[in-house]
Amino acid sequence: MEVKPITIFKERKILFFQWTCSVVFAFLVSCHTQYGNGFEDSPSFSVSESKAEYLIVPANLQEINPSSLSENSWERFETHRMGMVTVPGNDLWIRFSDHHLYKYKNPALFIEIALESPTVYQNDKKVYSFRERDYVFPHIIPLSGQPGGYIYVHCKSSYKGYVGLDGKVRLEEYSHSWIQLLRDNVARTFLSPVLIVLSLLFLGLFFLKWEERIYLYFSVLLLSSAIIEIMNGFIAFSLLNYSRITIPLTYINFAIYPVLLLLFLKQVYPAFFKNLFEIMIFIHILVYIYCLMVSWNSGISFLNAEWSYNWWVISEGIIAILSSIYILIRGDSKLRLVTYGLLAVVITGSHDTLVDMGIFPWKERIIHQGFWVMILFFGFFVFRYYWNILSSIDNFNKELQKKNKDLERLFAIDKDMALAKELQRSLLSDHIKEDENINLVAFTQSLHSIGGDYFDHDCDSLGNWGILLCDVAGHGISSAVVAAMSKMAFTGAKAYIQYPTRVFNFMNRHLSGKTKGLFITASYLFIDTESGKLIYSNAGHPGFFILRNNSPALLEHRAKGKPLGVFAESDYKEESTQLLPGDKIFLYTDGVLDLNNDKNELFNEERLKRLLWENRDLSIQNLKTTVQGNLSDFCKSWKHQEDDVSFIIIEYKNS
Repeated sequence: MEVKPITIFKERKILFFQWTCSVVFAFLVSCHTQYGNGFEDSPSFSVSESKAEYLIVPANLQEINPSSLSENSWERFETHRMGMVTVPGNDLWIRFSDHHLYKYKNPALFIEIALESPTVYQNDKKVYSFRERDYVFPHIIPLSGQPGGYIYVHCKSSYKGYVGLDGKVRLEEYSHSWIQLLRDNVARTFLSPVLIVLSLLFLGLFFLKWEERIYLYFSVLLLSSAIIEIMNGFIAFSLLNYSRITIPLTYINFAIYPVLLLLFLKQVYPAFFKNLFEIMIFIHILVYIYCLMVSWNSGISFLNAEWSYNWWVISEGIIAILSSIYILIRGDSKLRLVTYGLLAVVITGSHDTLVDMGIFPWKERIIHQGFWVMILFFGFFVFRYYWNILSSIDNFNKELQKKNKDLERLFAIDKDMALAKELQRSLLSDHIKEDENINLVAFTQSLHSIGGDYFDHDCDSLGNWGILLCDVAGHGISSAVVAAMSKMAFTGAKAYIQYPTRVFNFMNRHLSGKTKGLFITASYLFIDTESGKLIYSNAGHPGFFILRNNSPALLEHRAKGKPLGVFAESDYKEESTQLLPGDKIFLYTDGVLDLNNDKNELFNEERLKRLLWENRDLSIQNLKTTVQGNLSDFCKSWKHQEDDVSFIIIEYKNS
C-alpha cells in the first residue's frame, strides 16, 4: 500500500477549511439575523406591546363564539406578555385591537409560539384553527384588511406550565412574514444540509476505522443537531401539514440529544467521567420515560414531559459545568476545546430552559448560538483527532513497507523452515521398527518446527541392533543443524556398531570444535539379539529403564560420560546387562522431565517411573500412546513445553 503524503495533507486542509468556513458562517449568520441586519424591514406592529386583554373561561366541549363572551370581564395583560400560568379546567381567550390592519395590503398575524391548539377569530369570523397538540412552531395567519374591532385567539390549554402566546406576536404584510421567517432562520434552513453531509462524512470515517467510536458518536450528534435545526422555524412551518410526524420527531430528538452529547464526551473525557456519564445517560432515559408516562392526558404530551424533566436537564447542566471546570483546572490541553464547546451549549441551553420554567425573564433565545459554538469546538477537536491519525499515515506507510520486507523475509524463512523440517524428518530413522528379535517405537515433539532431538537405529549382518538417542543443547534451527551433524557422525561410526565406546569416540572426534558451543548428550545401546546381552554407553544423557514382567520394581540403568563435541579427547565407559524375553527398554531425553503444568510443577523422574510401572503390562504401542497422552495432558497439549521431547521404547522378543 502506497500513500502519498502530499495528497493527504492537501485533502485534510481542504476538508478542515470547508468545515471551519461552514460553521463560522452559520454562527455569524445566526447572530446577524437574530440581533439585527442591514436591511430596512417592512413596517410591522408588535402585538405584545399593545393593550392586549385576556379572559379565563371554563373549558367547554362546544365551540364558543367571541360574541358570547362577557364584555365586562376582560383584563389587561402586562406589557410584553400574552400568556400566564395554566389554570386547570379553563381555557384562555386573548384579544387585541385590529385597527392597525389598515396599514397593510394583505395583512397577516404572525405567532412565533402557540403552546396550545389555537383558534383565531377576526371579530366573529373564524379565520384559523389548529388542532394538533404540542405544536410550538410559527403560525402565519392571513387576515382581512378591513378593521372591525378585535382579533381573538382561543387557547384550549393542555400544557401544565403555560397557556397563551409566547415569543414574537405581530401584524405585518403576509408576504413579508414569509420573507422575515426565512431570513430569521437562514442559518438553520440552509446550513442544516451541511450538518447532514458532515454527519455522513464522519460516519464514513467510522466505517473505515471501526474501533474509533468517536466518529460514530460525533456523526450521530451532528445528525441530531441537524434535525433540531431543521425542525424549527421556516422549515418546520413549511411542514405544518406533517405536524403529527414533526412534533414527536422534534421532542424525541430533544430528549436524546443530551444522551448523544454524553456518549460523545464519554469517548473523550478521562475514565472517572466516563463512568459518571454512563450513570447520567441511564438516569436521563429513565427520567424521560417516567415524565412521558405521567404526562399522559388523552395521549402523550411531549411538552408536559419536557416541563416535568426540565429539573433533570438543569441538574445535568450543573454536573457538566462542574466537570468542565475540573477539566480546565487540571489543565488538560487535549480536552480544552471540548470543554469550551460543552460549556457553551450547557450554559446557553440551561439559560433557555430556565426561561421556559419562568425562572428567568423572557428574552431572545441563545441556545442556537451556544449550539454553533459547541459544533465549532467539537468539530475542531474531532478534525484534529482525525488530522493526527492522517499525520501518522506517512510514518505508517514507511513502517508498512519495512514490514512488507520483513514479511517477505519471514515467508522465505517459513519456506526454508518447512524444507528443513522435511529434511530433518528424512534424517530420522523410522518411528516404528519390528523384526523377529525386537520391536521398536519412537516419539518426538519439537518445541519449534524443527528441533535438536535426534534418534537413529541400525542392525548389523547378524541381526544385532544399535540404537542411538541424542539431545543437542538448546532448540530450534541451530540445534537442528548440530543434530544433522550428529547424524552424519553416527553414519560414519556404524562400522563400530557393536562397540558403544568406539561409536562415541568416533562421533566426538568428528563433532569436537564444530558445534560452536552446542554440546550433545547421547545414550547408545547395542543389543546382541542371540544372547540377549545389552551393552550401553552414556555421554551426559539421562539413564534408561527396563520394564520386566517378573521384576518387583522398575530397573534403572545409568552410565557416566561427558557430552559429545565438548572435548576432543573424552573417555566413555561401557556397561552391560542381560535382557530377558519380553523386556521393554525406555530411553528418553531430559525434555520429558522438564515439562511444566499450569501450576509450574515439573513432570520429574518419579512421576515418569510411576507412569511406566503402572502401565508395564501394555504392549509397547499402547505404552507409547499412554505415555504420549499423559505428557500432553500434563502440559495442557504442549502449552507449557519448554524443550524438545523424545522417547524410544524397545521390546526384546528373542527366546
